[in-house]
Amino acid sequence: MAHARTRAERNAAYDRTHRDRKAKAFYNSAEWKAARQAALARDTGIDVYLFMTERRVVPATMVHHIVELREDYGKRSKLSNLISVSEATHEGVIRQAYGKPDKKAEMQQALREAVKGYQKIVAGG
Repeated sequence: MAHARTRAERNAAYDRTHRDRKAKAFYNSAEWKAARQAALARDTGIDVYLFMTERRVVPATMVHHIVELREDYGKRSKLSNLISVSEATHEGVIRQAYGKPDKKAEMQQALREAVKGYQKIVAGG
């Protein structure tokens, strides 16, 4: 029986096979830690995508770059490019869509709209 891998093990494997050194350095930086905290605070610590699509409140465990670092490194810390999500949403919905070029742009737009819609709700508008 295979054992469940820890988040640290998954991250280490991803670092070895996918993440480049520039991205790895960024994810260990104070800049990323501040941007991540700002996104989680803006999104009140919940999975914004699930809330906006299913009206379910699930804690966010990670912050996702809508436009990935390798696509546009300049957007690495822009709040408008970040969305708080749960690991399940990130691994299931987002990764699947990002793996299909014809679905990626559609998912990116859905994530942008989810962030904007949630911000309106939080602001009371």
